[in-house]
Order: sequence, then structure tokens, then C-alpha cells
Amino acid sequence: MMPLYIDSSNMETPDEPLTVNTPEIRQSAVPWHPSLETSTMENLNKQKETVFSLVQVKGTWKRKAGQNVKQGMKGRVSAAKIYESTSSSGTTWTVVTPITFTYTVIQTKNLLDPSNDTLLLGHIRDTEQLEAVRSSTKPLKRFIVMDEVVYNLYGSQVTDYLKARHVLYRILPLPTTEENKSMEMALKILEEVHQFGIDRRTEPIIAIGGGVCLDIVGLAASLYRRRTPYIRVPTTLLSYIDASVGAKTGVNFANCKNKLGTYIAPVAAFLDRSFIQTIPRRHISNGLAEMLKMALMKHRGLFELLESQGQFLLDSKFQSAQVLEDDCIDPASVSTRVAIETMLEELAPNLWEDDLDRLVDFGHLISPELEMVSLLLRQHILLFSKGWVGS
Repeated sequence: MMPLYIDSSNMETPDEPLTVNTPEIRQSAVPWHPSLETSTMENLNKQKETVFSLVQVKGTWKRKAGQNVKQGMKGRVSAAKIYESTSSSGTTWTVVTPITFTYTVIQTKNLLDPSNDTLLLGHIRDTEQLEAVRSSTKPLKRFIVMDEVVYNLYGSQVTDYLKARHVLYRILPLPTTEENKSMEMALKILEEVHQFGIDRRTEPIIAIGGGVCLDIVGLAASLYRRRTPYIRVPTTLLSYIDASVGAKTGVNFANCKNKLGTYIAPVAAFLDRSFIQTIPRRHISNGLAEMLKMALMKHRGLFELLESQGQFLLDSKFQSAQVLEDDCIDPASVSTRVAIETMLEELAPNLWEDDLDRLVDFGHLISPELEMVSLLLRQHILLFSKGWVGS
């Protein structure tokens, strides 16, 4: 397993990105794969085996014998390997291909201010590509899905922003509630995307809403042309510190929560706390409960901050820039930053959930079933807190 790189310096500074790289490379004499039983692995190891590296020359990939082909040789060398084994019954090829998801989480302010280009360009990490886009005369094109409640609150601001930036756009407001979290909703999004037409690599779909909206749009994007980039803009506290920073997408199926889904991270998540000021007070409580869960699991400092400032954070809806006299910190900024950092610490090394013993899912043993049964009382974290007892 290659080392994980997380750069989380100065996250409390607006527009300071947190970039997560999650390489997944498994190698052994014959590389292990979940589908290979122990006996099969032992038999393969006894067989005659050749390791091939892959080199691209003039647009064509060729295999070269050897585990470590020098990068300095002519052509581009892939990190992938092909292991070829022969036996009396035939030949077996085992392919080991590293899969790397790189996504950026950015805390920002005034996301919908036309002078702030984060919403349109914040996902681009390559400086040359960024300059090329900025200098191009071709208008940008974006397909945006918004929760319909969020659209009623911020739709005009989003429209004004896109017009001011001369963007060709389509905004699709949808009732992204737990009752509507279905494959039918995802397919509706895909139909609209297909009609609008986007470039599969350079024109990411943007999701603006709570966790349900982010999950549905993420699934639709992961299905469209097998993987279209998408961006998450959370508008609730819970999605701000949870759904927006992970890689899971999904919809409900057969009366089961998130039964259909994928592990495809967004290219970026843009976090602006100003959206939180318009959500109901009890939704703030839901987000605080999720933060408390992470604090109980692994961060004493966060627990103590919530203990002393929780009421203030609830009353101010995380909007105040008040600085605490003793420590010179803003509780809203610090608590959300630490909550995101602790969440990413658990998610990044286990993005595909190979390890099912997941700290971030504490309380999830029975709570999803309760949540599906109790859709009329569907406050996500309050139900999950009941699941803690079951865990």
C-alpha cells in the first residue's frame, strides 16, 4: 500500500484547499485480490510466473519483462503490472492497476460572489490548465442540480453569478428528499444532462444542496459515460462536515437506504458556511450531533470545544466570527475544520471501505433501518444516535 498524502495546513483560511490522494496498489509475489481464494493464491505462487511492466511508445502500450522498468527509458511507464503464470492447464494473467482518486476540499467565503471564481475553476489543480481556461474566449458550460428548497433561497444568486461570469448553464431544481432518493431521480438528472450536453472531462456537474442531493447527483455523475466529474456544494451543516468530504454516492432501493451506489469522489467540494444560516435550527442540531460523534470517537479538543461553545454555535448557526478571548479562536471555523480533518483521517485510507470496521459509521448498525421506517421523522443523526446503543 502506497503512503497517503494529506495536506491540511491552514484549512481555516478561506479558499485554502485540502487535497486528498488515495492510491490503491496491491502487490505481492502474485498480487492479492479479494476474488482469489487462499488455495488459488498458493497454486499461482507455485506456477511459473513472469512480471511485465507496461510502456507506452507512440500511442501504443507494450509490455516489458521486469518488475522495475526504468522511468528514464524511451516512452511512458505505467504503474500497472501484468503477472503472467503458466501451468499444464493454461495461462493466467493477473492485472494490478493502481487507482488514484484525487479530490480537493476548499473552505471558502462568498462562493456566489461573481468576483470569486472558485465555483467554476476551484477544481482545477494544474496551473497551466487553469491559465488556459482563464485566457480562453470559449464560454464555460455548467449543468447544476439544486435542491428545490435551496433553489428558492439561492437560485437567483446562482443565476446572477453564472450570468455575470458569462457561463452557458442549465439549472435543474429537484425535490431531493429521502422519499425521492431513488434511481428514478438519478435517471431524470441523466436525461437532462444528456439533453444539455457536457464535455465528459472538463465540464463537471455541480450539486448544490444537502446530503441527499449530493448523493443522488454523485451517483448520476458516476454513471454518465462511466464517470463524469462532479462538484459538491453542501448547504446543510451535516453535509458540510460529512457527505461533502467523502466518496460515497447512492440512492435508496427495495426499501433499503443507499442500497445502490458507487465509490466515486467528487473532483472538489466547496464549503461556504453562509448557506447554513438559512436552514432550520433542528438541522443545525443534526450536524452538531455528527460532530459530537466524531469528537467522542477520537478528538478530545473538539469535544471540549463543543461542550463549551455548542449552545453558541447552535444559536449563531455557525455564522459568527466571534473570537474566544482565551485561545483567540473562532469556534465556528475551528470546530468545522477539526470535524472535517477527523472525518478525512478516517475516510482517506479506507475510501472503498475494504475495512468494514469504520469509526465514522459508529451508530449505523440499526439506524438506517429505523430511518427508512421513520421517513416522517427522518432527522438523520438523531436516529443515528439511537443506533449508538445498538452498536
